[in-house]
Amino acid sequence: MERYTDALPPSCVPGAGARQPAPAHLGDMLDSLTDGFMSIDRSWRFTYLNHTAERYLQRKRENLLGRDIWECFPDLVGSGYQHIYRQTAATGRPGQYTGYYPALGAWFEARSFAHDDGITVLFRDVTQEHEQAAELEFEARHDYLTGLYNRRECMEVLARAIADAGSAGATQGPTLAVLFIDLDHFKEVNDACGHVAGDGLLRDFASRLRALLDPDVFAARVGGDKFVLLLRNTTQDAAEALAHAVLGELAPPFETCGRSISLSASVGIALLNDASESAGTLLSEADTAMLAAKSSGRFQVRVYDEALDRGMRERLALRMDLPEAFAANQFQLHFQPKIAIADAAPIGAEALLRWRHPVRGLLGPQVFLDVLLKSPYEGVLVGWLLDAVCRQIEEWKKMEVPIARISFNLSPRQLLTVGLVDKILDSAAAHGVSPAMLDVEVTEDSLVGDIEKAMAVLAVLRQAGISTSLDDFGSGYSNLGYLVRLPIDMLKLDKSFVHALLDSDKASAVIRGIVALARSLGMKTIAEGVESQSQLAELQGIGCDLVQGNLFSRPLDSDAFAQFVLQRQ
Repeated sequence: MERYTDALPPSCVPGAGARQPAPAHLGDMLDSLTDGFMSIDRSWRFTYLNHTAERYLQRKRENLLGRDIWECFPDLVGSGYQHIYRQTAATGRPGQYTGYYPALGAWFEARSFAHDDGITVLFRDVTQEHEQAAELEFEARHDYLTGLYNRRECMEVLARAIADAGSAGATQGPTLAVLFIDLDHFKEVNDACGHVAGDGLLRDFASRLRALLDPDVFAARVGGDKFVLLLRNTTQDAAEALAHAVLGELAPPFETCGRSISLSASVGIALLNDASESAGTLLSEADTAMLAAKSSGRFQVRVYDEALDRGMRERLALRMDLPEAFAANQFQLHFQPKIAIADAAPIGAEALLRWRHPVRGLLGPQVFLDVLLKSPYEGVLVGWLLDAVCRQIEEWKKMEVPIARISFNLSPRQLLTVGLVDKILDSAAAHGVSPAMLDVEVTEDSLVGDIEKAMAVLAVLRQAGISTSLDDFGSGYSNLGYLVRLPIDMLKLDKSFVHALLDSDKASAVIRGIVALARSLGMKTIAEGVESQSQLAELQGIGCDLVQGNLFSRPLDSDAFAQFVLQRQ
């Protein structure tokens, strides 16, 4: 066994009395060092430790001097510290190592130097510096609010995952899935409760997400109320199952600012089918699928495909065409007659929006209305619609076309537009139209968002002489409790009931009950989507007042509608 016969400083070495003691001031100087200082002889025994070394090692030096370092600190055996100490002793070259020493619960940086009698070690506690560096690294990779990974880390991890999938040479379906989660109507929460409450909700959602996910699922907040999940070695079914599980986690209300708030989300899924795709492309595809889910009514899950991408590009193109559509007056109205069952006489019509697109031709509302209502032009449409309806009634009056009433549809936000009733009355007065010739159609979802405010608007419409209809009754919430409170003149039975009328006794019973309820509340009923004489006969037997559908006429332009009415006089 190799042995060290000398020590630093000599006065501290047992059995070294024959040597001259070190100057007194040397010990004072070493004790004043902010670094720990220790000397070890060739037999790995401590020959000197300064005060800082005592403090760091939490041991008195009189209990260490002359003793074997590996016996005193057995946790060092096999560590990086032992490696550099032995390397310095064997080669004479300085060594350096930084690591965590569990026995003392601290990070130490140690530097070893050789001398004739052994080695000297300078070491210092770098726990604070390490924690600060770790904190900076964490902040660089994580979202400050939720603790999830951030967008930068998301892109890096996604890029690595795509590269790994490519190198694995997978050929049997997708192995990588990206889920893009966007909370629905979250801006309304911030507006109503403030950003502090909104931040709290985001943290709570992130906590629910962490509790739901397996450890191997990567989760990131990529901005605002948008989150991304990354699944490796997965399938489309597994990705969709996770997406629905996320929606399920949102079902229980969140508690904030003294109230319960329900949240929903729209989820888009993109699957890696080609390892040549970039991280940005895959994330964009998931985002596109999420937007499609949101457009489908929210609280939905959609998987990206090329057809969906084409649809989103078409929607974007239509959105970009909206300014020119209004400027060039490309919108127009078609009118579907409303027929009284008692005598088959036309008593009015529903005004339906059409877009005469210069490239794509005549477009129905199913193609563009959702884009329009989610654009800055939703408010512009109200003014255009009111003017177009009233101007058309004025023209028909000049042509002596007998029209009792024309209805037009308003979205939930349009119904609650400030000054709506005044705008309707102003348009009617400008064209010499009686308010009684106008009917506002609203859907059930126009009411449930803020039913008290909606009821107030409907009441003012009635006071002004404008009638109102509840469209698509039965397709939404169908809350009979609020129905008795609504100032509504007409119930429109959803066409799904009419189509099921001849095949289902339940459909007939439901319509019969709705008609009876409406009559007891002083409302009339109209069935839409009537396409056969059998449906008409059944509705007549039930006691429905009016019908609307292709059995009598498809929607007509203004001239054709005028001819339709005049021919039935």
